[in-house]
Amino acid sequence: MKRIFWLIIGIAVGVYAVTRLKKRAQILAPESVQESAAKLAAAVRHFGDQVREGMAERETELRDALGIENTHDREDYR
Repeated sequence: MKRIFWLIIGIAVGVYAVTRLKKRAQILAPESVQESAAKLAAAVRHFGDQVREGMAERETELRDALGIENTHDREDYR
């Protein structure tokens, strides 16, 4: 009876381990890695765009508050 019990426990642990390893292998598969890297790159790019947009808005607010002419609007800029 003890042997059957331990056999069943061993089978259950084996099935659990194989299932976990398959999931881990799918996560680490090249397609998943490339997809994750692409998502990360897109998120970083989006964050950078938002930061630059916020910087431009804040610069405009500061220039207006200080009464400084926007250098980009001047004709003799070049």
